[in-house]
Amino acid sequence: MARTKWTSKIGLMLIAFLLSGCTKSSNNTEQQRAALTLHDQFETVFYAKADLLSGSGGYKRLSQKDANALRGPFADLLYALNPLGEQVSTEVLRDSDAALVGAKDFRAPGGPPPNLGSVQSNFCYILVLGNRSTFDISKVASKPGVVSSAENAVWKWSAPPTEGHSQPYTFYATQVAHSYLLISNSLDNVHAISPKVGSNTAPNLSGFRDWESISQLDLWGYRRYRHKEVHDKEAAGMTEVTSTATALSFFADARKKTAVLRLFASDPSTAEKMNAQEGLPLLKSVGKDSWEATIPLSGDKASVERVLIAMGLFGFGIYL
Repeated sequence: MARTKWTSKIGLMLIAFLLSGCTKSSNNTEQQRAALTLHDQFETVFYAKADLLSGSGGYKRLSQKDANALRGPFADLLYALNPLGEQVSTEVLRDSDAALVGAKDFRAPGGPPPNLGSVQSNFCYILVLGNRSTFDISKVASKPGVVSSAENAVWKWSAPPTEGHSQPYTFYATQVAHSYLLISNSLDNVHAISPKVGSNTAPNLSGFRDWESISQLDLWGYRRYRHKEVHDKEAAGMTEVTSTATALSFFADARKKTAVLRLFASDPSTAEKMNAQEGLPLLKSVGKDSWEATIPLSGDKASVERVLIAMGLFGFGIYL
């Protein structure tokens, strides 16, 4: 059976943009609400600051290779924006403060055997727009082009097939005031998520075990294991995950040039199975129900490989 790992497909998909100004308190509340909404709806959530996604080069003290590996969960977002044209893509990304993605229903690539390419999933991206944003997707849709109306205030467009996805993509989008832009490969996701991010309910992030530490960093990921909902363990990155594992988190500190993978479980069985595999540093006990591995981001081949393997544990992998 093919081995899965993440191989960056950022390349030509990345579009340069500038980070717009915003007030910190409002920015934090909107990002927390987006994170909570995705956490409720999906199995894996990833977050990135806008400046990390601003190009295909290095980031702060990170090498280009390490930075691109960390950008992996957002490749589908950048691919979705590409058909809208460079001007539209640049505008919406310029007006965004951060991006989040929720993903679930992980499955092997489609197409003829041997079924190579990216792991497929049901996903939704949320772009958190800055307070000064003037982006309006309805104005984009009103111009002749590739965007059409799916229904009231929901727009759709297509993109060509890629390796592992033999059929054209269909993307759906809606904007929630001047706060959020949602882009998904499922109309149901748009219906479920848009009213929640548009509510005034105060975010309750107690379900995130690492929230206080990871929310301060440029990139983080969190996976709450839903064992009964996983149908393809290999595609989901769960071949070594036992029923006692409850969550997995990942966060990167660009200034320290390190990333941390943290496992939460009621016994050591998952940590032992993961440690028996090659590629990642050993997970070591850091409490009665948590294990941790530190990944140096040194920019060499081994560093990139470790990040890619870690991404695969969250469902962002590729069959080679």
